[in-house]
Amino acid sequence: MGGIDVISFDMLLHSYHLLLFNDPRRNFRRVVAINESKPATAGEVKSAVSDVRDHQDESTTPQYVDQSYPVKWSERLPWIGTLLHSMRFVDWKIGVPSHDSRQPDRHPNPPSHLRFILTAILRTLTGFVVVDLTSAWTQQDPYFKAFGVSIDSPLPNTGLITLIPPRLLRCTVMALQVWATVGQQFQLPCCLPVALHWAGYLSDPWSPHLWPTFFGSFRGVFTTQNLGAVRNFWGRYWHQTLRHYCSGPGVWIADFTHLPRRSYYRYFLLAATTFFFSGIVHIGLVPPEPAFAVKSANEIRWLILKFFWAQPLGFAFEMVVSRVLRGLDTPKPIYVMLNIVWFAAWCCLVLPLLGEAGRNLGYWRMWPIPLSPWQGVTRGKWLPWYA
Repeated sequence: MGGIDVISFDMLLHSYHLLLFNDPRRNFRRVVAINESKPATAGEVKSAVSDVRDHQDESTTPQYVDQSYPVKWSERLPWIGTLLHSMRFVDWKIGVPSHDSRQPDRHPNPPSHLRFILTAILRTLTGFVVVDLTSAWTQQDPYFKAFGVSIDSPLPNTGLITLIPPRLLRCTVMALQVWATVGQQFQLPCCLPVALHWAGYLSDPWSPHLWPTFFGSFRGVFTTQNLGAVRNFWGRYWHQTLRHYCSGPGVWIADFTHLPRRSYYRYFLLAATTFFFSGIVHIGLVPPEPAFAVKSANEIRWLILKFFWAQPLGFAFEMVVSRVLRGLDTPKPIYVMLNIVWFAAWCCLVLPLLGEAGRNLGYWRMWPIPLSPWQGVTRGKWLPWYA
């Protein structure tokens, strides 16, 4: 790459988290079921999870033990191997009370194997269609391909779509593409281990249909009893695969300086460090010599950094306004409305940073998928890469 790239920096953070900011051999414990030889059905796991939460029927509650770093070499290999692949530390106690209290973490309402596989395929196809339809717009909107065109410039169409503010529509298109390419692709690779668990070849901890979901409820972003849509989006909805690694340095600093666990100072420190490192991870998407750019590689990287580094400012705004609204005894329906409006406004403020970066990287210069139903139906060009 000639510079930072995503995989290398991600592995660097991963290594630092496990070797510099923590001591897994001393402090990490793997949560292991006493009997993992017989994979349980989804219904059995659902019942077991309910029992664990309610503490009502100990006879059907799975029995777990905390496994420290093993003495025997033969037991170390699975212990270490599982630790290295557990990016979200599911079924691990790592010394973080908010995380450890949920372990062993299981899907609260696990789907059947078949339902999980069918849902994964459906979500992938949904993402495929959304990318195709949004690409149809980016190909004919000069903002996405021509430099110097403002995000607030008039829309190319003259129909009812022009009633939508240009910035709002273009930010929605960008958000849908990110949602489709990232948010809908997590489950499809998990179909193979789920099928193997279904056939009895994998134990429960290795079957993704029993894990907590990668993404939370999007509706839940807006329905909390405070102004917190931006915080809820990043903390409850969006995937958490990099959360521990990016927040690790901040947690170490907070513990070293003895900041109280529930203090505002600690919260802001963790938010700032998490998005600081998340921004650095994502600038690895920029090659050293972008082929279509009018900006230098470093200028494009700064656009991406600004997007991620701005998020804690949104958190701070929400927390200040929430304190005022709580003093006014604001009803929940008002919070829902304010969260929707605020989230849309925030996206319209920060997403253009990614839009400008994407335009310079040439993201919208070619059709992103090799098979296009949209082009096939409208132009008879089903294979845009080859026609």
